[in-house]
Amino acid sequence: MTISEHEQPPLLAAGPLLYQQQPAAGQLPFPVTRPTPPSTDGLLQWRAESFQLVNWGGFEGQARFDFHRGATLISGASGTGKSTLLDAYIALMMPADTPFNGASNDAVTGRARSAEQRSLLSYLRGQTDTTADEHGRERPKLLRGAGRPTWGAVAMTFVDDHDRRFTALRAYFVPARAAQVVDIVMRMATIDGRFDLTELAGYADEQFQPRLLKAAFPGLLTHTTYASFAARLHTQLGIGANGDGEKALRLLVRIQAGHQIRTVDELYKEMVLERPATYEAADRAISHFDDLEAAYLAMHTEQQKADLLAPITAKHTLLQTAHTTVEQINTFGPDRTGDTPILLWSLRREDRLLAGALDANQREQKSTAAQLTSAVTSVNTLEKEHSAAAQAHREAGGGQLEDLAQQINQEQQRRDERLARRAVLAERTTALDAPLADQDAFAALQQQAAVFLDNYPQAAHDLTVDRDAIMARQLPLLQRRTVLTEERASLAGRAGRVPKHLDDMRREVAHASGIDVADLPFLAELIDVPAEHVAWRTAIETVLGASARLLLVPKHELAAFSAAIDPLRLKGRLTFEGVPTGDDGHVERDPDRIAGKLLFKESPYSGWVRRHLSEPARNALCVTTPEQLNSGGYRVTLAGQTRNGSRGTHGRNDQANIIGFSNTETLADIDRELGSIASTLGQIDRDLTSNNARRTDLDDQRSAYDAIYATVFTDIDVVGSDERIEHLHRARRAVLDADDRLQELQTRIEQLHDQLEGAREHRYRVKQHADELHEHAETLTDRHATVSADLQRLGSDQHVVLTAEQAEVLDEHFVNAVRPDDPSNLKQFITNLARLRQRLLTSAESARRQITSLEADLAAIFTAYLVKFDDPNLGRTAASYPDYAAILDAILTTGLHERREEWRRRLMAWSGEDLVPLAGSMEASIEEIEERLEPINAILHELPFGANRDRLRINLRRTTPETVAQFRRDLRALSSAATRDLPEQLMQQRFQQLQQFMGRLRRRNDPRAIPELSNRDQLLDVRRHVAITAERYDAAGQLLSIHSSLGGKSGGESQELVAFIVGAALRFRLGDELRSRPRFAPVFLDEGFVKSDAEFAGRAVQAWKGLGFQLIVGAPLDKVTALEPHMDELLAITKNTNTHYSFVTRISDIDQAALIPRRREPLTVTMPPGSSTEAKRE
Repeated sequence: MTISEHEQPPLLAAGPLLYQQQPAAGQLPFPVTRPTPPSTDGLLQWRAESFQLVNWGGFEGQARFDFHRGATLISGASGTGKSTLLDAYIALMMPADTPFNGASNDAVTGRARSAEQRSLLSYLRGQTDTTADEHGRERPKLLRGAGRPTWGAVAMTFVDDHDRRFTALRAYFVPARAAQVVDIVMRMATIDGRFDLTELAGYADEQFQPRLLKAAFPGLLTHTTYASFAARLHTQLGIGANGDGEKALRLLVRIQAGHQIRTVDELYKEMVLERPATYEAADRAISHFDDLEAAYLAMHTEQQKADLLAPITAKHTLLQTAHTTVEQINTFGPDRTGDTPILLWSLRREDRLLAGALDANQREQKSTAAQLTSAVTSVNTLEKEHSAAAQAHREAGGGQLEDLAQQINQEQQRRDERLARRAVLAERTTALDAPLADQDAFAALQQQAAVFLDNYPQAAHDLTVDRDAIMARQLPLLQRRTVLTEERASLAGRAGRVPKHLDDMRREVAHASGIDVADLPFLAELIDVPAEHVAWRTAIETVLGASARLLLVPKHELAAFSAAIDPLRLKGRLTFEGVPTGDDGHVERDPDRIAGKLLFKESPYSGWVRRHLSEPARNALCVTTPEQLNSGGYRVTLAGQTRNGSRGTHGRNDQANIIGFSNTETLADIDRELGSIASTLGQIDRDLTSNNARRTDLDDQRSAYDAIYATVFTDIDVVGSDERIEHLHRARRAVLDADDRLQELQTRIEQLHDQLEGAREHRYRVKQHADELHEHAETLTDRHATVSADLQRLGSDQHVVLTAEQAEVLDEHFVNAVRPDDPSNLKQFITNLARLRQRLLTSAESARRQITSLEADLAAIFTAYLVKFDDPNLGRTAASYPDYAAILDAILTTGLHERREEWRRRLMAWSGEDLVPLAGSMEASIEEIEERLEPINAILHELPFGANRDRLRINLRRTTPETVAQFRRDLRALSSAATRDLPEQLMQQRFQQLQQFMGRLRRRNDPRAIPELSNRDQLLDVRRHVAITAERYDAAGQLLSIHSSLGGKSGGESQELVAFIVGAALRFRLGDELRSRPRFAPVFLDEGFVKSDAEFAGRAVQAWKGLGFQLIVGAPLDKVTALEPHMDELLAITKNTNTHYSFVTRISDIDQAALIPRRREPLTVTMPPGSSTEAKRE
């Protein structure tokens, strides 16, 4: 097609700059490089010959790119498909998870593709944009595969120095419903020789089945895995040495991406150095430590389970014991009547006690009978001796002594009687504190009593009169308090000052008539005296007293009202009047008259009230002095005196104020009066108490004086009796002192008398005891017969069973129930049996409470267990104890101790097996970086660098930060420390140290990482532990400069430096550092040398070529000028702006002489139909 001059893009418009001219001497620093002839060292080199695309991106159908053996430049407007081509190369050579190039996205102009657009699926379907459907959902705009399946393929044909060819290809089938990359069917294949991808079209519907492809294309090898495909590529094409092809390809991809690099250090580390082996060593250590930690957690979990379940065995034992206790006690039947085991036990025990008691009673009766016989004999003997001594005493003149003794006994009895009477009198005269022992004092007291008793009636009368006076003061106050209290209660529930008796009558008539109380106001409730006229309240209350107490009734209801209240018997006289409602009643107000000093409440009656009070009969003129009353008309003073001409009134009926809207003042007045009444009543109560106390004292004195006055002193003369008794004793001693024989007999008689009384008392006691034993024996015999009959009945029925074990348990309970009393005490048996029953019931209740508590404890433990160790097969109640007991038993019997020992062993082994290699890997990785520099520097030594053909050398300097140094010290310490002989606590501490240490190596998304300590990359990436610089030497080996930062250099200088360093590294990575050229030559550069001018671009290209590489460079149109002089082939990519299809065209050199005259004329180029070179941002 013909492209006019104004349509030509820079690629075609700048004709003279596109084609290599023959420069004059010294015009260009570098000549155009031609393909390198085959090496003579026997090394074969593989170069890219052609690249095929089918249905890839904007390339519809087949597109073929033929590459020059030296350098090929691919250019075109932004968005035409340069990066699409280079991404296809990545899709062919690299694993499926390798991201596509980011050159187009990194461009400062053009439409950046999203992550979804730059995918295998979007390339195969030819996605051009994203639009919204009618529902607002995003839909991709596709060149193919919209609602139907499609296919695509990529293939590269490589050629060696002997023109032998090798083709690697991938074919893709995209189902119509494919939504993700994983939905695509991919086939990988290799074949010796060329291969035309269009021949695959017939096999797309079969999804490129390998058997069909092998049958159709002899020699074609299909590969089911990328590993197999890559191994074939690496082996056939000589990519990488010693199986290092994967790293070589990754480096090629990084070179192709061509991202902006800021420093030499970053350049070398990002482009040349691989991810160090320390990561793998650390991940292995972490993985193994995870196993160790899992074992620890399992052991710790088992220990937690054991600790949590440890109490359940003892608690379950207690629970079983409690259940046994309840069941056992329930079996005894302590709370049941009738025949029960406890009844049988009590009968047996009582039978034994009765039998023992009867035996003891019989033995004691025998002993008591012998004691009684002895006591009777002793009494008889003493009686005889006492009679003989008394006869001898009488014969010796003892009659007088007997008379004296009788008189002493009589006087002693008389004294006791007087003493008793005096005690009674002393108790009755406590109020007097009277002397009762002296006859003269008593006589004076009797005279005082006579005087008091004569005056008592008058004193009592005076106190009665005083009490009556006090009571007379109290009664009206109590009545008034009742009235005020009721009045206050009435006022508290409503507004206004209307007294209770009027309100009560109002409520009664309202109830009878069916009219609401609110509709029956008193006139007093509709008016009030404002504060500025409060001085006139007395006058107003006096003048309007009758009107204020008038009940207002709606006039239209008056007849019904009267009929309804007629049957009532009201407790007072109620005045009412039918009043019209709704009348405004406007009247002129005179502030000097009664109506002018009032406030009127808005109500249905307001108009009538104003007119009513403004009438002359009520609307008195207010005057301040009595002299002003003399004038004519109705007048009133401040004091309430009224005059109407010559007729007047004064004074009030002592009624409370009634006019007003609010009753606050009335309530305050009532409260004050109630307070005063309470104070007065308190004083009255104190006066009554004093009067009552005086009357009580008076009556007590009267009682005492009555007793004194009625008593004869000789009836209470105890002192006189004491003197008489003493006189008789002296007389008796005188008689005895006069006759020794008589005194001796008297002493003997007294002794025998005492002995006889003692013997008789002893005989009585023994006889009484013998009777008691006999009666007790009869009682025991009767009870024993009853118990034996009951036992015989229970034994015959045989429905009540009491085992020996049960009897033993009851015996134990019985002893504990009666402690500290004697359980064999028959007299207390019934009481003790009740105590036993109570103990059994208490024990059963206590056991039930214990059951509830223990079941709750077990349930709490089981619930806590399930919270930490969820298991749907386990219950939460005490009934699940066997399951938990089995778990605990399994933990304890299957070797928790063995688990711990195994964990200790594994911990020790892990420290040596994983930490030691990690420590060695860190040192080895740095040494590997240092060792890698040697062959790279050897390659650089052979390459002239810069315009002066200097030499470049890469230098490495270790820069280990303190955090890394400390980490490595910790690593050495932990990897070398022994753990076998550590005690348990130190072992736990060591493990926790290891947990923290490994936490620093974990990825941040690892839940076991320690965020504040995690610094994985800084610690493991040994590339960060070294600093890389490039040193420039002259031919003499003199250091000229050190290159560290690329920011201070021009784009061309930077890319020249990059080319030298990366190219040398690539030679090393390809395994060709000892060969004259690399076996695998293709190097793709996406937007390579974009910042270079012609000179530096030439140096960079020359560096790559000097290293023996085949360059395939993608560059935008504005960079063609700088690159084209150094390229061997130029391919132009164009895009049809209507169809969005892309095309590739080879641009050839033409005769310069023919070109120059027509520089401004249209240039004829053969292009695909519909194509355009219009720039379309991608």
